[in-house]
Amino acid sequence: MKYVTEGYEPKQVLQYFEDISRIPRGSGNEAGVAQYLYDWGKNLGLDAYKDEYNNVVLKKKGSAGCENLPPVILQGHTDIVAVKLPESDHNFLTDPLPIYVEDGLLKSKGTTLGADNGNAVAYMMGVLSDDTLVHPPLECIFTSGEEIGLIGANKLSKDAYTGKRMINMDGGGLADGKTTVSSAGGLELTMVKTPVWQDAKGEFISLYIHGLKGGHSAGAIDKGRGNAGKLMARIINKVSLSTKTVVATMNGGEKMNAIMSDIKAVISVEDKAVAMPIIEKTIAEIKEELRVTDEGFICEVEELCCDKAPKKMLDDKQSKQLVQFVFTIPATVRDMSFEIEGLVLNSNNLAAVQVYEDVIKVLTLNRSGDSSRQEAMGDEIKALADAFDFEVQVGANFSGWKFKPDSKLRETHIRLAKEVLGVELQLHAGHGGLETGEFYGKDPEIDIITFGPKGGGAHTPEEFLDLASFKEVYEYLCKLLEELTKEA
Repeated sequence: MKYVTEGYEPKQVLQYFEDISRIPRGSGNEAGVAQYLYDWGKNLGLDAYKDEYNNVVLKKKGSAGCENLPPVILQGHTDIVAVKLPESDHNFLTDPLPIYVEDGLLKSKGTTLGADNGNAVAYMMGVLSDDTLVHPPLECIFTSGEEIGLIGANKLSKDAYTGKRMINMDGGGLADGKTTVSSAGGLELTMVKTPVWQDAKGEFISLYIHGLKGGHSAGAIDKGRGNAGKLMARIINKVSLSTKTVVATMNGGEKMNAIMSDIKAVISVEDKAVAMPIIEKTIAEIKEELRVTDEGFICEVEELCCDKAPKKMLDDKQSKQLVQFVFTIPATVRDMSFEIEGLVLNSNNLAAVQVYEDVIKVLTLNRSGDSSRQEAMGDEIKALADAFDFEVQVGANFSGWKFKPDSKLRETHIRLAKEVLGVELQLHAGHGGLETGEFYGKDPEIDIITFGPKGGGAHTPEEFLDLASFKEVYEYLCKLLEELTKEA
């Protein structure tokens, strides 16, 4: 079998990367790669475990003289984000990834590469198959469904592993001079009610908010960007204070983890002459408020004639409840960390407002690096929903990885990175969710670090993996495992 990485090191580890690249493993389609890893581990004589969620755990005894040391967990996920260019005819359900090397970078023709997180899978396979390495007992955990909600890590039984020290390899930390020390948990809530309709009456106005930057609700929540749903509710609520106002339609947002960037609504007003100046004034005020952080804000306003007017609208009470509920939902940073400068500790995102024929939905996602604060924010939204007669449906509820001021594993990692690589690692904490949070949630005593090789373009067809960095980080991993045999 010919490998495109021929001539690059570490040879065997890169070949493992290519081997798994031949197995379709888009999120939700990990059964094939899970079975492959399980069979591969059994053939090596390893202790192998696979669960119904396509998580795989392969365990290897410590090297000679290290058999009785405490185990170390290595962890990464098998699934990839399956994205391709419009002109690509690649079938993610059947085809091997068309990977190739260009200028020392591993890429894929027109598709995502899957280095996120194939590098971790290959690293674990490399360590497990190399009997020349010095290491403690190893528990290598290959999780599924990371890209669609940390599903595998959430479902994995705590009985499948025993280690108290964990190296997650789904992140940077060496090439960028940072070491991640925490991640946020998240709670998805969907608030629903059955709409009550009435015949349309009054004068109708169409409102369309767009041009906002939006962005990921973890990385962009502290950027001062406008939330389209909140802004729409603000405008409608302001009008309702001066003339009777009823919502006929309101729809915006889709993804839980995205700040709402656009929304459309049609409202009925009793007196258009009163409503229009209020709408125009409120739009002007919002535009001024966002001129630095979200300067693209636009709200298009159209007075609807009879032929464009809707045939029905929400019941008066329901309309008021919907507008006031959306208007009062927190949709911003709630608290900043006092331990790590610049870290958002808690936030809430209003993700979507959807008025359909048979259901009204309001979606939120709150995040926190502290499980008790996350629960409290969830209870706050639930209480607000109850006050406006919405039923609450709880969706994904993933744990955060809380920052530990004292971490023996992190101290070793920082010291060794300086000695071996000459890198002065700085502490880095993010507000997004990581699988580390699920492992911390199962065992708050676990000590975790995370790192990975240099790459870019994750989740896009431009994804790449730097082969020189891949080699350097693998060699560092092997040295770190040897170092951990001295500090158990």
